[in-house]
Amino acid sequence: MQVSLITCTNNSEETIKDCCLSISSQTYSDIEHIVLDKNSKDKTVSIIKKYAKKTVKVYQQKSSGIYGAINEGMKISNGNIIGILHSDDELIDKDVISDISQKFLDENLDVLFSNIYYTKKNDLNKIVRKWKSNLEEGVQSNDILYKKIYNGWMPPHTTLFIKKSLLKDIGYYDESFKISADYDFIIKLFKKSNLKIFYLNKFTVKMRSGGISNKNMRNIFIKMNEDLTIMRKFKFNTIKAIIIKNLSKIIQFF
Repeated sequence: MQVSLITCTNNSEETIKDCCLSISSQTYSDIEHIVLDKNSKDKTVSIIKKYAKKTVKVYQQKSSGIYGAINEGMKISNGNIIGILHSDDELIDKDVISDISQKFLDENLDVLFSNIYYTKKNDLNKIVRKWKSNLEEGVQSNDILYKKIYNGWMPPHTTLFIKKSLLKDIGYYDESFKISADYDFIIKLFKKSNLKIFYLNKFTVKMRSGGISNKNMRNIFIKMNEDLTIMRKFKFNTIKAIIIKNLSKIIQFF
């Protein structure tokens, strides 16, 4: 079973080495690493070619925005399973993909999500926030998961692995959302009935703080507006969902 990992880059020379090394060191051999680069002017591409798997595939992004790049990567991927690892993130240990792929095989899964560490922007060893579900590890009830999402809960986007075949029904990321398309995508995914969704109670990814969603006040307001639009689209109780969504993030710092 092949696993496709999609990475989007844009002048990412400061962080892409760690990302690539965390993939190339995986004990699981059947990994397709796809990089969509947006006209990097620094050493990003040369670093990728030096430290990524020898089979890495680097493409120049034709679309705009990070979700356009992810969509491009999904469409050209060959793997049975698709995951996303941003250029400034890394897999926690060498067995992450092996553990995840084994769960897909053993449980005949459609979707898997896990725990994530958020670190300082300039130091992956300084953990500032932890996301860990209060669910028990294993296959989850679709009804319970969607009720949690309806109330503002959302699993970490970069811990999400899905069967590529689901894209025929779910579709791709809505590129009209510049920051919150992952939120919209996950809701569409978890809203689909009869999916076999597994929660892996393991920290699998280190994600640097300071991403696009909180880069500046303008982006924060864009994200808030997009989140609200998405909640209304799916007829959520917006006030309750917003409070729970943001309160849960505060709790993760402790």
